[in-house]
Amino acid sequence: MKHKILWAIAIIAIIWITGIITDFDELANKKPNPEYQEYIANYKAETEQKYNDIIDQLDDEYKIQFDEQKSIRVDDCIGSNFEGAEVKLAGIQVYDSIFRQKNKKPYYSYHCNGAKLDPDHPMYGLPDIEIAIGPVSYYEPEKSALESLVKLGIDSKPKPYRTYKKRLITDSLGIQNKFIEMQLWLTTFTANITVTADRDKPQIDPTEASLNEEIYPGLWYKDSRRFVSMNDLEHKEEYKNHLYSDITFVLEVNPNASPWYIKTDNTQSEMPDIAVGAVFCQQLIKHPKNENKIHLQTYKGMAAPLYHKAFDRDVPLSDNLDESIQNVMNDLDNIHNENIWNKKYYVKLYSANIGSRQKGLLGTKKFDEQVEYTFLMPLFVVGSWDIQIPAEILPEMEAPKPYYKSLSLKNLLPEWGFSFGKWISSGLITFLVILIFLYLSPSLLAKLFK
Repeated sequence: MKHKILWAIAIIAIIWITGIITDFDELANKKPNPEYQEYIANYKAETEQKYNDIIDQLDDEYKIQFDEQKSIRVDDCIGSNFEGAEVKLAGIQVYDSIFRQKNKKPYYSYHCNGAKLDPDHPMYGLPDIEIAIGPVSYYEPEKSALESLVKLGIDSKPKPYRTYKKRLITDSLGIQNKFIEMQLWLTTFTANITVTADRDKPQIDPTEASLNEEIYPGLWYKDSRRFVSMNDLEHKEEYKNHLYSDITFVLEVNPNASPWYIKTDNTQSEMPDIAVGAVFCQQLIKHPKNENKIHLQTYKGMAAPLYHKAFDRDVPLSDNLDESIQNVMNDLDNIHNENIWNKKYYVKLYSANIGSRQKGLLGTKKFDEQVEYTFLMPLFVVGSWDIQIPAEILPEMEAPKPYYKSLSLKNLLPEWGFSFGKWISSGLITFLVILIFLYLSPSLLAKLFK
């Protein structure tokens, strides 16, 4: 009995001591420490003076300069009037043919954040190909379960991923130091390239004259002739293995696309200066997923090169060779001298093999191809970036259906979610065939169960 009482005392003592340790900070008497109070007061005064000095420096010569004229939007297509980055289509290049924003060529429709192109005959030859670019939205890396639990209930307002504070030495002796603060924000956007072949019979048959005109380059169809007509093709229907073998979609990336800043005689609202850090391919999905013939130049995990010009032929060479060389040298000087802030770049999505395919027994399997890109775009921000797209209400961009679905022989052998599921399906089909055979043969059934 004594041992039991001793154990009870020990347990109660342990519980009591645990409670003391747990609630010590909350229940203990607290007496102000004069030295600590003096330390806090001095620290606040020094910190306030330090940041006032930093703000003064940024407001003067160390404020990154920008051209006020560039703060006025003059383009015809505006994605939004929020601060920050905007991505839209600069144009499409098929071999040597360039389709720009204001292109007048037939069968090309441009709509700012995308376009639809059919460069040859509207019903035959190359299929329609379309690109759609989603809006730039705030990106927050996925948290672990522990991080989500720790941050439960905390304000989820978008915040910079990193904040950098760079010290600038302002003289050769390194005596005077100044600081500049820069934030790194993470944003994301999508780009979907979809092929759509015309599979319906034309309501109005095209004339023989239109099908016999030799107006299309032969290399579009891997033909050695310089020009071919639709009737020259062995299979002229769009869904019969017509592929784009050299096509480039050019995206225009503007880090600070929508300034709306108000300027009066005395004041001007603060403008953030934003620069593109890079454009990374975060995710790449091909449709159909089990087809690996689509050729692409940008893959998951790659940094897409940033170009200064949308197309190589934007600045034609002059007839005067010396003048042309000087123009090229001036362009190089401008590239080296200019800074990265509020500067547009161009991203090129190239493919050497994408289109519509027909395969299988007697060409029964027909499908169009589709590519879905997700890009991660880090932005460097100096200044106040306050007016952003509300990321929590922006839905994910959904692309159209990538290809037509039809019954295949593979559908007869479902896998049931197992690696050996086809064997299960084969066994079921075999058992079903045996039952049907027995059902249709009453005499054999009677002998078996006699």
